[in-house]
Amino acid sequence: MESPRDRAELLGVAREQVVTDPIAFEPAAAGIRGRHTGVSALSFVVGFAAWLVPGLGHLLTGKWLRGLIFFFCVGGLAVAGYTLRGNVFARHSNDPFGTLGFLADVGSGVFYALARFFERAGPDVSRAGGDYGTRFIAAAGVVNLLGVFDAFEIAAGRRS
Repeated sequence: MESPRDRAELLGVAREQVVTDPIAFEPAAAGIRGRHTGVSALSFVVGFAAWLVPGLGHLLTGKWLRGLIFFFCVGGLAVAGYTLRGNVFARHSNDPFGTLGFLADVGSGVFYALARFFERAGPDVSRAGGDYGTRFIAAAGVVNLLGVFDAFEIAAGRRS
């Protein structure tokens, strides 16, 4: 039976580079550098920008197509929810589900600020359209938060 070093020689790998004991393997000692895992301040700036304006964090990291997709998806969901007269949850709520709804709504960033412009007549959840609108607004915030995490990971160098 061949040893790992013998098989490595057949593949053209130097005998010194072969690890025979995986438990004692030290990546730094072997000269292998892992991916960058440190988080810089720039990563947080990109994450904040991605939350504030959906897709902006991706644009800052050079992912133009992904940034535009996030902007139009979040914007489309939010505007559709507002035009269906969905409920935009208030900041202060006595109900835990109202608080979760607020957190989902505020996740849409700048589109949450636009809610007051669209919601002049107030929400109308007495019909199915208003109820769907509430779900669309919350979904816009959740999709944007996924975009924030994605942009943050790209800026931190842990994702491409």
